[in-house]
Amino acid sequence: MSRIAVVISLFFIINLCHSQSILDVSVKELTNSKKLVEYFTELEKQYPIKFYYQKDWIDGFILQKNDEGKSLRTILSELFLDSKLNFIELNQHTIIIVTDTDQALQRVAMLNEARREQKKIDQIVIGTRDGTTFSKLVTLTGKVEDAKSKIPLAGVSVQSSDNNSKAITDDKGEFTLQIPAGSYAFKLNYVNYEEKTVDVEINQNGFLTFQLEEIPIYLENVIIQDLASRELVTSEIGLVQLNLKELKRAPALLGEVDIIKQIQLLPGVTSVGEAASGFNVRGGGVDQNLILYDGLPVFNSAHLFGFFSSFNAEAIRDVSFYRGGIPAEYGGRSSSILDIRSKEGDLEKWKFQGGIGLISSSLSANGPIVKSKNSLALSLRTTYSNWLLKAIPTDYVNLSSTSASFYDGTLKFTHIFSKKTKFNISIYKSHDQFSLSGDSTFRWNTTLGSARIDHEFNKTISGALTLGLGEYTYKLSSSDPVTGFNLNYKVTYPTTKLEFLVVKNQYKLSFGFQGMLYQFNPGTLTPGSPDSNKPFIDIEDQHAFESGLFIANQIKVGHRIALDAGIRLSGFAQTGPGNVYIYNQNSTKDIQNVVDTLTFKKGQSMKSFNNFEPRAGLRFELSPKSSIKAGYHRLYQYLHLVTNTTAITPVDIWQPSGYYFKPQQADQISLGYFQDFKEKNYDAFVEVYYKKINNVLDFKDGAQLILNPHIETDLLQGSIEAYGVESQISKKNGKLTGSISYTFSRSFLTLNGQFPEEIINNGLAFPSNFDQPHVINLNWSHRASKRIYFTGGFTYHTGRPISLPLSAFYVGNNTVSSFSERNQYRIPDYHRLDLGLVVEGSHKRKKLFDGTWTFSVYNIYARRNPYTVFFKEVRPGIFRPYRLSIIGTALPSITYNLKF
Repeated sequence: MSRIAVVISLFFIINLCHSQSILDVSVKELTNSKKLVEYFTELEKQYPIKFYYQKDWIDGFILQKNDEGKSLRTILSELFLDSKLNFIELNQHTIIIVTDTDQALQRVAMLNEARREQKKIDQIVIGTRDGTTFSKLVTLTGKVEDAKSKIPLAGVSVQSSDNNSKAITDDKGEFTLQIPAGSYAFKLNYVNYEEKTVDVEINQNGFLTFQLEEIPIYLENVIIQDLASRELVTSEIGLVQLNLKELKRAPALLGEVDIIKQIQLLPGVTSVGEAASGFNVRGGGVDQNLILYDGLPVFNSAHLFGFFSSFNAEAIRDVSFYRGGIPAEYGGRSSSILDIRSKEGDLEKWKFQGGIGLISSSLSANGPIVKSKNSLALSLRTTYSNWLLKAIPTDYVNLSSTSASFYDGTLKFTHIFSKKTKFNISIYKSHDQFSLSGDSTFRWNTTLGSARIDHEFNKTISGALTLGLGEYTYKLSSSDPVTGFNLNYKVTYPTTKLEFLVVKNQYKLSFGFQGMLYQFNPGTLTPGSPDSNKPFIDIEDQHAFESGLFIANQIKVGHRIALDAGIRLSGFAQTGPGNVYIYNQNSTKDIQNVVDTLTFKKGQSMKSFNNFEPRAGLRFELSPKSSIKAGYHRLYQYLHLVTNTTAITPVDIWQPSGYYFKPQQADQISLGYFQDFKEKNYDAFVEVYYKKINNVLDFKDGAQLILNPHIETDLLQGSIEAYGVESQISKKNGKLTGSISYTFSRSFLTLNGQFPEEIINNGLAFPSNFDQPHVINLNWSHRASKRIYFTGGFTYHTGRPISLPLSAFYVGNNTVSSFSERNQYRIPDYHRLDLGLVVEGSHKRKKLFDGTWTFSVYNIYARRNPYTVFFKEVRPGIFRPYRLSIIGTALPSITYNLKF
């Protein structure tokens, strides 16, 4: 019994001495650095403690002199940070070192899922495992491309088995991940491409190229949506990429797939009415959106006054739309960026595609000139829409003798010099013509040409040089023998851009230079015939140069934080030759108040501006399925659209900043929450923003804007204040997919000049032309079978503001109408329902051609949505309101697309 008592006593003494966990014991007497393995051995000799581990896991971990005084718990937490190792305290006498078992189990689950679906799994090993493998982070850089054409794929989702490492490929098809060394399964997903699973053991930094094979089966994604996965893994807030292949299923006006119309359905984006060209973003004007086609600005993006987009969807590779958090590489507009990139030709074989619709037909082809070396991509679209104008019922004008036509075409040549160097030539041309019987004929043209060379200097640094030339022209003419005339307008803009990209470890650095030279011909009027009474008027040309230096950095801080920081230094100069009229400072600008004229010689600076544009974005990942993002940007816009309409028309003119017109300055802040749920079958977001734009151009009452050599006398500059909340929830998988979004937004304009003629609404803020407080959009797609889809869309938004005549009174023998303050009333609200049926061809892999039928009905319940309300003078000074509806009936359409 005495021996038993001694043992029990010793047991309690030992436990009393070591009631404190060994993990909380402070480390002492570290005269030099010591391997963690050695320290574990010493502790096991001093205390009744046992460490369980695999030796090669921790060989590289070392305790340093500055660890002295810290608890072992703190030291292990710091050493194992950003590694796959962790420690478990089984009890006070047992400590187990483990790897990330959750990641290992998830990796096995991903691989088993791929095996069950009989998918090929590529197995790759990068580097050799050594004693320090688990103690370090490694960088995996990759590129994803089409297996046949070798064309880089932008927007591919790359998801690893640890659920923390994920990325989206950029416009070069590239991505970068920094992860602890070890074994992972990676899953690659891209619309209309076969999902790929890769088993990778990565022990050191490495580069991999992944190839995806295109399949004819359409994936069950939303027609158009914010890419939640991209929103979750980048710090770019307000970025949307359009899913072009799913876009073709959506009901469309007369069967024409229209990128601009789909942009108008996004949260925060509206249009001023039915068939209006352009779009309004977060309370801004249509001129505040920069539309780029292969790097060159587009000044008019519509056919037939806004009925259809100028861009053929069959010729487009990808579309990126920024409504917030605009990167530093973009500048020149104050609301949004729409960046369109055209398709490159297949390097291995020729492909053809054609479509026949009710009003237009298209044909595209792409393929190699020399296999694996160079390729050509061509597209052409034209219309036969005169019959439609005769068929549309309208009370506004007689369309029976009206004619309309358009065409657009693209050509892209690609040459591969080597694996590191690629050269592109891109050409775009569009033409429109519209004639009213017994009235004028409108013609407008866009011509773009660019050459770009991309070069990869090494695995870290790449660069690109783009040279381009753009031209936009319009002509308005009348053949009347007495009043006939020709009015011509043109803007020409050669451009250059040099950019570099550095990708290394945790950051991505881009920097470069842009320059653009403008030559404006604001208008030339010539008589239409020798007998015409129209005078000859030639407004002097205007010249300007715009430039920008930019640098931007994307950096990840651990697994949760991503930062974007950018700076753009922009410059603009209006140059001679030209004249500037000086007005009496004590009165409003009026031609009667001209007191002097300044004359500038060719190339002489008339007025210049230099501005600083900071950009910043932050993402904080709350979990693998949720994140909070914030963004700020400042933008300067140096070109102003001069118009007295709410939508872009072909006869609008662009006015450069100069002596009397300051550049627009826009500041915007955004904050958003993004969430995936239900196993990523659903995603949702809510985003708030505030935007202030200074020096916005507007017109005086009764302004004369065309062929006005003193245009500064009819224009005012004010400020727009806009704010709002955007929200959307989307269902991404299953037979029924779709999204619903709601936007609340306000936009107010203030015009408060020095003199009474320059003050609108007593200098108080009033709703801008683009103020539409409530907008709801609903889109859906139901897969009835593997080949048949029912699609639809509903849209609603508050009617836009207008001014109304409120009363009439006599002044002598004349009747005068009194109008309300500007934009104090609204036209009726807008809403519309569209339905579609898509019947796809056989999904067999081997077939000669693939055909798809699309049936749709636009405005199915035939609502006569008002475009505007105008007033007809029924007797002197008395006006009667009329509602103008562009499309007041249901419009069915049928389209057949053939691909072979």
